[in-house]
Amino acid sequence: MPRPPTNQREETLADTRERLLEAAVAEFADKGFSNANVNLISKAAGFAKGTIYNYFPSKRKLMLELINEIAAQHIAHIVQQVDVEDEPVERLRRFFSAGFEFVEQHPLQARVIINAIYGPDDELEGHTFQAYEDLFLMIMDQIIAAGMDSGEFGPGDANLFVALLMSIYLGSCSLMDQDGRIWFNSNQVLSFCLNGLRGERAA
Repeated sequence: MPRPPTNQREETLADTRERLLEAAVAEFADKGFSNANVNLISKAAGFAKGTIYNYFPSKRKLMLELINEIAAQHIAHIVQQVDVEDEPVERLRRFFSAGFEFVEQHPLQARVIINAIYGPDDELEGHTFQAYEDLFLMIMDQIIAAGMDSGEFGPGDANLFVALLMSIYLGSCSLMDQDGRIWFNSNQVLSFCLNGLRGERAA
């Protein structure tokens, strides 16, 4: 049987890969990495057992690719909204509101990331932080450093501030119900962070 034209074949391969990743989101979000079953992922995507290995050599490679995909979408969603603001405080406000919005719109993807960060697998935790490096850098340059330069935030260790902001954000996101609703609203978290950032200035 002749192969389909290259463009059509590439589209088919890309579509299959995307369907497998979508099925993997639900499986990893529900069961975590250790208990997830790749054959169930193939079946949920509508393919035969073992199909997944044509695209991902192992469950771990699948998980790492999934983390990359979710992180890219997550970061793009936040950065797009932060970029419309000029002032550091308003950028921080956008960071939290956009970040919470992403979690509430994509609760399964968020749960995959939360499980990777707070789970027992050190490699998945490290890979997740690496996948979010661009978000750390954006917070550093466009929010913390800019706020210190303008005098809106007090002096201090910028790296520590970024780490604290991300810890507060991720910790808040981990406190969500089954529908993705976070226990806090973004303005509550913003106020808490601003008190700390401005408190350094007052000291």
